Amino acid sequence: MNDIMATTVKDDTLRWTSIVITCAAGNLREGVEEECKRLSSGGLLPPHDNLLVVEDPQPLSSGSADQEGEKGPTTGVGSGGATINAILVAAERLSAQLHHTTVTSEVVEGSRILVVHIGRHLPHTPGGSVLLRVSPSLSCVPPRACTTPPTLLQHNIWMATKMSSKTGAGVWVTSLDTFIPNTADLRPPLIEGCKGAVVVTQAASLQHAALHGVVVTDHQDNISRMEYRMPLEELNKIFRTGVGRVISGLVFLSTNLTERLLGLHTQPPLDRCTYYGTDSGIAPLQMSLYFDLLAPLCCGTSYDQYVSGQCGAMYSQAASYSSTSHQESQAARMQIWKHLHGLKATLHEIKGAEHHYLSSGSPYKHSIMPLLPAASNSFGDSENQDRKSDVVTVNGIIQGCVTPAADGKVIHIIDSWIGEGVSLTSTDSCVLSGVQLLSEVSLNMELVGECVWQMYPSEGTVNTVTCYGMSDDLTATHLDPTATIFNTTWSDFFTHTAIEKKDLWIDPDSKNQTVLTAKLFPTSLPVVKQMKIMVTLVRAVINDQFQVDWKSTLAEWRTSQRTSIQNLMNKCELMNLVKLQEAIYLETVKKYIMETADDMEGKSLLPLFNYIVTRPGGEAVEQILTLLHHLLDSPRPSTSRLLANVADLLGCLASGRGGLRSGPAANPQWRNALMLLKNGKQEAAVELMLEVCKKWMKSGNPEDLIRAARHYERASQIVIAQQVETAGQHVWWWRKEKVEGVGVVGMGVWVEAACPARLDLAGGWSDTPPICYEQGGAVLNVAIKVNNKKPITARVRVIPETKVVCVLGDWCGGETRLTWTHLDHLRDYDNPMAPGALIKAVLLYCRLVDPHSSDSLASQLRHRCGGGVEVEVCSHLPQGSGLGGSSLVAGTLVAAVAALLGYPLPSHTTLIHATLCIEQWLTTGGGWQDQVGGLVGGVKLGVSGRGTPVTVSSYRIPLSQQFIYTLSTHLLLLYTGKVRLARNLLQTVIRNWYARDPTITSCFAQLQQLGVKAAGAMLEEDIQMLGTCIDRYWELKKMVASGCEPTKVTVLMATLRTHCLGMALAGAGGGGYLYALKAGPQQLSHNLQLGDLTCDCVEVDEEGLVVQVDGQLLSRPTDENEILTKEQLVKLQIDVSLVNE
Repeated sequence: MNDIMATTVKDDTLRWTSIVITCAAGNLREGVEEECKRLSSGGLLPPHDNLLVVEDPQPLSSGSADQEGEKGPTTGVGSGGATINAILVAAERLSAQLHHTTVTSEVVEGSRILVVHIGRHLPHTPGGSVLLRVSPSLSCVPPRACTTPPTLLQHNIWMATKMSSKTGAGVWVTSLDTFIPNTADLRPPLIEGCKGAVVVTQAASLQHAALHGVVVTDHQDNISRMEYRMPLEELNKIFRTGVGRVISGLVFLSTNLTERLLGLHTQPPLDRCTYYGTDSGIAPLQMSLYFDLLAPLCCGTSYDQYVSGQCGAMYSQAASYSSTSHQESQAARMQIWKHLHGLKATLHEIKGAEHHYLSSGSPYKHSIMPLLPAASNSFGDSENQDRKSDVVTVNGIIQGCVTPAADGKVIHIIDSWIGEGVSLTSTDSCVLSGVQLLSEVSLNMELVGECVWQMYPSEGTVNTVTCYGMSDDLTATHLDPTATIFNTTWSDFFTHTAIEKKDLWIDPDSKNQTVLTAKLFPTSLPVVKQMKIMVTLVRAVINDQFQVDWKSTLAEWRTSQRTSIQNLMNKCELMNLVKLQEAIYLETVKKYIMETADDMEGKSLLPLFNYIVTRPGGEAVEQILTLLHHLLDSPRPSTSRLLANVADLLGCLASGRGGLRSGPAANPQWRNALMLLKNGKQEAAVELMLEVCKKWMKSGNPEDLIRAARHYERASQIVIAQQVETAGQHVWWWRKEKVEGVGVVGMGVWVEAACPARLDLAGGWSDTPPICYEQGGAVLNVAIKVNNKKPITARVRVIPETKVVCVLGDWCGGETRLTWTHLDHLRDYDNPMAPGALIKAVLLYCRLVDPHSSDSLASQLRHRCGGGVEVEVCSHLPQGSGLGGSSLVAGTLVAAVAALLGYPLPSHTTLIHATLCIEQWLTTGGGWQDQVGGLVGGVKLGVSGRGTPVTVSSYRIPLSQQFIYTLSTHLLLLYTGKVRLARNLLQTVIRNWYARDPTITSCFAQLQQLGVKAAGAMLEEDIQMLGTCIDRYWELKKMVASGCEPTKVTVLMATLRTHCLGMALAGAGGGGYLYALKAGPQQLSHNLQLGDLTCDCVEVDEEGLVVQVDGQLLSRPTDENEILTKEQLVKLQIDVSLVNE
């Protein structure tokens, strides 16, 4: 047994104390452990404390091996014995963890234990039922645990977890012999005060029920008896509706029952059901869970019926229970009856889910095909039925060519790798499972359809290829007239191939001469040769035209060393299969990253990274890291996203142990690489970054991984800034000729500018780079005066001293005076924390001075202005107000500086794009909505489209004076008193955008659509709809920036709710101003509990930015802002819808 400790899943609502996986075949244990480690470490299982893999007690070795596998798999302790053994092992582990020295049955009282029986080795996939892939659309595995395509083991564990959601302590038992599909009608049982067992059943036709175990109940739904393969005549008498209740394979055992079962391990001969018997040197005893252990709980079962073995007679015969241990079985049943009788078994029926029993005897077409995906998936996606194709890959790689020969036929490629030199066609639908035909293989072949092709890994260098028909019952003896091989009768097979029985089975008297045990498959030949022989054989069976080809191949087939599917199953190295599947999966991840490198849409890589970093050895991480840097060798539209992907990979590798992702990113070891990137030398920059990254990774410290991630995010920000600066193509005022006869404003003359604040009413965040040019943005906002004045002011003048004097005013009336006399004083403009950084960035962007010039600051100022410059700026808004203060300061100051230098007043378009570029220089990375909202008066819709150069258009919304008055009187502005700092928040939002978090990407699409919808409400002057849009806007904001609604604000909003049509925090949220659209123009009631908060006066500002020189108002250029019409709005709605399809 082995213990694989808890997953990292944090949701403890359905946490298992122990999950116990039982292996009936000893050769599977190590492989099952490997698979369980993969699932557990990868976070693909429900939360659990202990994960144990337990080998069932095995029959004592006879000293001779079954070389040919003709006897079939050996029998062990059965499902009942395996359950007792699993409970014992779990109880021992829990007792040891509590430092008990003996097994204490009380440990089960507060424990939730899940027992999963692997059951018989299923031949329909090389790894058996443990590795069987199932359709995500049928699976119970949640999307977060579907990073790899779901397996039957995963599904059954999650199904049991779902069914246990209304139960507390106890034991749930499930088996991989069954598959219960996930349906909308699936309901867990409500178990209160259960003192026995709850058997989960499914409805099935009586013809189907006659082949399986059925449950018969009394009038109160207590289980009267359970029978296996009840005759159809009797079923018709009991189930008069024609629908029977079939045992699903899922059952709940109460703590009371579990303690009694645990006690059985000390009662001979039941000790032989546990490893105690094996370690005592005695043979195991077979017991059925349903027909031995649970039968005494059935109210219609008598003592004599039970002890004599009548209850489970049919099952004992079908399961090949040993007939030599009749007396021991009777003794065991006497003990079971003594300990368990008196407890009660009830049932819980699952509605709307088809019963699937998986066995060797059930043909592939009927048992496995219905469970396979209808569309390709390598990452567990819930397949879209519209994406059906003729080649379906499930964790598969196709580098060569695979095509069905006929329309409507499907080839499934499961856990397989088809190399470049391979071309396969098929005459009909077929399945390739576990087939490895790598690049060094050259093969051009037409496969026979309706067949399942599998490959078993070998201990040597050559793997073994097997094939059988989809309609074959692999366990039916060739003497059975209904039995088939390669979908045709055995008699036809022998006739058409000249193969004799002695070629297939050594023992002529064996009663187990089946497809499973037939030595059909060459093992010592190269894989290509094996496949050619098998294709020739199958063709000869179904088509006389190919018998000549087979006759020339028969001698080679006879002389080759051959084996059977049964023998391959018995010797299967499951661990090798797990590793092969992992190698394929890694290749699919790499292929996906390469194919979607320039796709700005696509799925999130974070789940893939979170899984990849859990793979042992680190080779997978190194391969992904190298691939991402290879993709970054040359500039591409997705460069910034790929750099963010590297940061995410490093963050996942740190596993939350290295601190916060946001932080400084200017380490000297990274400086040269970042500088190369800024200068456009991307290939050299990326090469250097990889070198430094690998060096930091070698330290093994999670802190170094997070610090490296920050530098990749910084690199991403540099590239984003370069993209945003393409907006500079719309900034041309300094290239214009100055107004004739007008130069720099005279010495000491003030150029003064004032600008309103803005309220974002809908669509904010969609204006943020890179979203604004990768998806596109649409924001509705309004310019406002606060307390009857424009709150943003800037003024500049020329002074005699050749220096720059900067005066920074604040909303409290204070001011900070800064003086800059050297160019070095201005060169920290890209550090937002540097005093006056925003002013420095504006002055440099306006070409007032050149920081890279060899001329001194004084010389440049004298040449440009005839003296020094004094700048005064003030935002009469609190810091972090959310009303766009800092961006509007930049835009307002640009307009003032342009006028100072004698240029015509820049257009709104120029100022909007200039401000966008300035904020990139400043490295604050803001969007464009602030400057659109404040610089342009009134209500307007700002829009940016996909692609570069980044282009922002603004549409003024024509409103009646009456509605403007209505809007002003209905607006409410409250300062919350909480300071909102958005820098780290912005980093987080961009990080989530590039991680392609589905919630975030959907949210941004809705924000863009809402911006246009709200503009429509404004255009219609529909204040009710506008309020609804504002409310929805706030809900979307909270999705983008989790935690942006402080508790104080939540309480405030609840107080205002009945008095307002809609409300939100301005800007990014988290603090600053709350604005609302009141239900009426009247003042709020004095009875409202607003604490110490007061309402600021707010009104719509139709004028926007104004600039004066020496008190004379400068005329604005012709308004280049389009007027939004209904026709224009419809076009915008269509454009936005197309972008977000």
